Amino acid sequence: MKTVLKLFLLVAVLGYLVMAVWRFSGQAEERICEGIRVEIIDSIPDGFITDEYVRSILTRNKISPIGMKICDVRLEQIEELLLKESHIEGASCYYDAASRLCIEVQPQQPILHVISQKGEDYYLASNGLTMPTANFNVDLCVATGNVTKEFASEQLLELARYIRNDLFWSEQIEQIHVVAPEQIELYPRIGKHVIELGSTEKFRNKLNRLRIFYQEGLERVGWNKYKTISLAYDDQIVCTKVHNKKTK
Repeated sequence: MKTVLKLFLLVAVLGYLVMAVWRFSGQAEERICEGIRVEIIDSIPDGFITDEYVRSILTRNKISPIGMKICDVRLEQIEELLLKESHIEGASCYYDAASRLCIEVQPQQPILHVISQKGEDYYLASNGLTMPTANFNVDLCVATGNVTKEFASEQLLELARYIRNDLFWSEQIEQIHVVAPEQIELYPRIGKHVIELGSTEKFRNKLNRLRIFYQEGLERVGWNKYKTISLAYDDQIVCTKVHNKKTK
């Protein structure tokens, strides 16, 4: 008897759930979009992507979902429009319980500002894609000199990632200057020396050696003692001293 009662209750609950889902689905078809809520996920501190920027994309494409039936708003179309923007890496649209259109946006993460000797000016994103700098200002390490887009994405990307993600180097290195593919120079914020990296090959090992040299060498002799610090040679550091002019 108890088994029959349990089975009856289970069938009743399932039937109620089916009816509830059916009624809710029918009501959802008639619901009106009451507003828009924009959420920026993992945006960099400089406000690279803003609520206003996302809304302007909808306005530019003449999409005005507020007041429309939810069933008439094409969420996939909005997501596709957002993903066409070079500053946006990911986008997701859905409705919340208050019938608001929720737009979640994942911005591209710029890690390097490239200003080449040919006049090209762009950001390099963490995924290797280039992004225009217009209307946005982000404080990043700058790459200058003989930098092509191919060289930036293939040779400088990992170096730029490493510098940006390392607390010490992100504070110390402010410029990467490319003289030639095998002749890359780094300019620090502290000290008047130029760091001769050579190529990007084994750059982690090179920068680890330099960090130790900073801690055990320059902390004792002074940060302005050397004109150049070369890391281009395996397992060694070669320095050129600053020659001060003697005053009479």
